[in-house]
Amino acid sequence: MNHSSSHRNSSFAAASILSVAGLVGTVLSTSPPAGAEPPVPSNVWIQCSGFSGPNTSWPHPLGGCIARGEQSPGTGFTQRTVPGSETIFFNAPFLKGISLQLTNITTGAPADGTTCPADHPARVGVSGVISATEPGTKQYDGSPVAATICGNATDFFLATGSTFTVFKS
Repeated sequence: MNHSSSHRNSSFAAASILSVAGLVGTVLSTSPPAGAEPPVPSNVWIQCSGFSGPNTSWPHPLGGCIARGEQSPGTGFTQRTVPGSETIFFNAPFLKGISLQLTNITTGAPADGTTCPADHPARVGVSGVISATEPGTKQYDGSPVAATICGNATDFFLATGSTFTVFKS
């Protein structure tokens, strides 16, 4: 009986491994080919999955950024220029290290479907508009930027379900 039970356990383990291998193969075969456009929506130029920082000092790091025309993710940060305006700097080679002016920064209603933890209870929508006039950046000019953040008295980060997004204008 022990031999039969052992054989059944090995058969089950082998079948489980083959099922997982088949699932991984299916996922890989349906993934976009290497070098394909990153998965940004058609109305989006740039999306970052990380945006955080202290409330009263800069820079504010950006991470997990993907963009149209880029094959690898990138990083960057925002730096206050004057109240209501910041510069977004991307770290080369991502977007060739361009910088974009973010103007008309305002706060408003948070995006639907976003949530914040109890230790960062303030859920706020932030938005602005790109002002881009330098060579290699003009396509971004007039593009709206939006994110929903979670804040407390000292710092903030992106709300669950939100991204820092530069939309196509």
